[in-house]
Amino acid sequence: MKTYGIFFIVLTLVGSVGLVYQIYKMTVLDAESRGLKHPKFWGLVASSGRNSSGILTYMIGRRNYSSNMSAENIKIMESRKKIAATGMLFQVVGFIGFLASIIL
Repeated sequence: MKTYGIFFIVLTLVGSVGLVYQIYKMTVLDAESRGLKHPKFWGLVASSGRNSSGILTYMIGRRNYSSNMSAENIKIMESRKKIAATGMLFQVVGFIGFLASIIL
């Protein structure tokens, strides 16, 4: 395997880890603002799962609670969304680069 192929694999992994961490932190912040018990547990549930079943379970469970998020937490949430989008971009670029390194 070419060395830049390994670089793209690492780029994809960094993007994946960053994305999962941001989903965890956003879920914890949302669960705390809604007053759910065990927000860290809900963060783990939402960030796990290969077919998005964890985030769907959290979304169904949270709909009975209204959000009381402060303006400061809303800014933090928006910042985390941007970082998560960057993680997704790293994943896409890494995956496409890896495929290109295989083909070329």
